[in-house]
Amino acid sequence: MEGDWPGTVVIIEFPDLGAIRAWYASAAYQSILELRTDNIPGDVIVVDGVGPDYHPRMTAAKLRDALLSDVR
Repeated sequence: MEGDWPGTVVIIEFPDLGAIRAWYASAAYQSILELRTDNIPGDVIVVDGVGPDYHPRMTAAKLRDALLSDVR
């Protein structure tokens, strides 16, 4: 509702916090981390506790619809 939103959201699901921490620290991700940080402005946000009925695709669609309704 306030500030500028760049219009891009990437949502990745992991089974638990340990899995995301292992992925982030992995040699594979660390080897490409600079490609992301040097070329894509953004923040990484980790959210713990979404329920089994959470659907990232639906959340992304709602965010996209909200952004587009502001543009119209």
